[in-house]
Amino acid sequence: MKRLLMAAVWLMLILVVAACGGGDTTPPPSGPQATPPTGVESDAALKQMMEEVEANPSAAGYLKLGNAYAERGRFSEAEQAYEKGLQINPNDPTILSNLGVTLYQMGRFSEAKAKFEKALSLRPDDAATTYLLGATFLQMGDQQQAEAMFKKALDIDPQLPEAHFGLGTLYMLQGKKDLAIQEFETFLAGPPPQDPRAITEAQRYLDQLKGQ
Repeated sequence: MKRLLMAAVWLMLILVVAACGGGDTTPPPSGPQATPPTGVESDAALKQMMEEVEANPSAAGYLKLGNAYAERGRFSEAEQAYEKGLQINPNDPTILSNLGVTLYQMGRFSEAKAKFEKALSLRPDDAATTYLLGATFLQMGDQQQAEAMFKKALDIDPQLPEAHFGLGTLYMLQGKKDLAIQEFETFLAGPPPQDPRAITEAQRYLDQLKGQ
């Protein structure tokens, strides 16, 4: 369930490039938003899910509810659901990680960082959450820590595509053309990311870098 929410994070990395003058002036995709709803077809179904979870509270139930809200872009309600799940199990690393993604999407990077760090204290070999922490450091302007976390994520899972995209973005921002090209090429040659739009953006960045 945790990886379900990772797709939105790379969109904000694209916004970082745009804000720092990287790439061309083509607008990035439509900003930090969650993936389209899956498994919750209507507000009525979502309301029913909420009522069922509240009638029989469980950490797993609130995780599912939080994910459903997040997928619909209802981040405040997702945050509330995750927090209720953590009241039941404060040490659930998946809830902590997904809450971190939701806070990240809301631009609350310091809070997101704290959630990712706690999740990693409970599950240190989680490549996805390590990547998410790196993306958060990048948003906070700490490029050194961002690079360290992206590389650590790849040490854990060398096939994690998002970490290669993150490194490519970082090196592009730093003007390290050859390294950025290498990371975007590795990203494009590897397993597909959760959001196929990342492939389009990586190819666009690669074309720009090779055209410089």
